[in-house]
Amino acid sequence: MRRSFQLVAFSCQILVLMLLHGIGHGTSLYAAPAPATQSAPAPPLEQHKDLGTVRLTLTTDRQSLGLTETLKLTLTIAAPSEVRITLPEVTKTLGPFEVVQQRTTGPLNLTPQTQQWQREYGLAAVSGESLTVPSLTVQVQAGDATQELTTDPLTITVTTLVPADADPSSMKDIAPPVPLARRGLPVWAWVVVSGLGGLGLVAGGWWWYRRRQRAVAVPLVQRPAHVLALAALDCLQRQDLIGQERIEAFYVRVSTILRRYVELRFSLRAPEQTTEEFLVSVLATGGLIAAHRDLLEAFLWQCDLVKFARHRPTPSDIQETFENAKNFVEHTADLQVLVAVPQSGEPIL
Repeated sequence: MRRSFQLVAFSCQILVLMLLHGIGHGTSLYAAPAPATQSAPAPPLEQHKDLGTVRLTLTTDRQSLGLTETLKLTLTIAAPSEVRITLPEVTKTLGPFEVVQQRTTGPLNLTPQTQQWQREYGLAAVSGESLTVPSLTVQVQAGDATQELTTDPLTITVTTLVPADADPSSMKDIAPPVPLARRGLPVWAWVVVSGLGGLGLVAGGWWWYRRRQRAVAVPLVQRPAHVLALAALDCLQRQDLIGQERIEAFYVRVSTILRRYVELRFSLRAPEQTTEEFLVSVLATGGLIAAHRDLLEAFLWQCDLVKFARHRPTPSDIQETFENAKNFVEHTADLQVLVAVPQSGEPIL
């Protein structure tokens, strides 16, 4: 049946190409004007501020954007571990921009003595003109003394598709019709196309029905969530990503396994949450998972360092991360929490 379906599909493609070729010989074509050469995009903006051993960096991914685009604004703070940092409070707007996204990471341990905080803003413009991103103030507390680091305003050009000298009130005449010389299809061509189209629909419907039947017939079994997680960790270990020097891929995979296990075991939406949101949810849930919050925090921050800060862990760090994930699964195992999975036994996490 599959071979018959492929033969019908191939015949339809050949016929459509022949018909299009015939239409092309009977149709007047008008060449479109060549697109204007686009100018190179403006480089991103960047500024630095220092307050002793505290360093602030503010960057944008561009100097200009359209009304349908989003400006990425990144605020990064590097400071000694004993310094307390308070990031600026930004809600739904930042000056003339609408805040459509806001993401915070940190503190991340860059070195034993230095930590890093980072906040990313997604900003959307509401008008087409030269707009200014206002100053952002970061509070730096060292001991009993509190000081401030303030960024300089940034000017962003917002472009539109309407020319600056356009007069919206002026009426424009409708362009005259453009005649196209088109040769109609012969009756036999319509008959053939209709017949092949009907055959294609029948073959496609039968193929879908058979695939649906096979999908429904897949036997399912109930497996404890922790058994699935341990099987996925064992599979990850056998893949030997570390031996292949795919360190970041290893950390992404082990983090995904643990977050998916938490979702199945404790009904927390862990895969969609940031590390900070996840840890807050853990405390709010309480019970068994809250008792392992410190282990989860150390595990997730180590993964974030590798994924977002390009940290290069030592072999002992890698082994510790893997063991923390395995220990958490084993210590929170519950034979009563079951998941329906295919009987094939392949890891699904």
